[in-house]
Amino acid sequence: MDLIQLKVKKDASLIKYVKIIREFDGSLSMGDIKQKIENCDFAVEFDLENHDVLEELNDIDRKREFRGMIDKLRMAGADVSVYNNGDEVSLEFLDNRLETLDEIDRQTDTNI
Repeated sequence: MDLIQLKVKKDASLIKYVKIIREFDGSLSMGDIKQKIENCDFAVEFDLENHDVLEELNDIDRKREFRGMIDKLRMAGADVSVYNNGDEVSLEFLDNRLETLDEIDRQTDTNI
């Protein structure tokens, strides 16, 4: 499992951040996200190795959507910390990991 987790520092724009996270993952309740941010817990988690055939058929790249959500949070003023399996990492680490996964996908597609 390659679990990426985000912590978002609470500030006056908390509701903006909750809405952005809900846009990415509608299964999370606004109350749960708000409580996690207030308690300095992981506000959202995403398994980079998760593979959904239906999303693939519909040309949806959830990994890129997750990365885009981080950018939206940061543009809204959020102080976002990124974790990989519980260890804090940089955005550069995440970007490199995403690129590696994309490269593996491209190689797999050409070998089929």
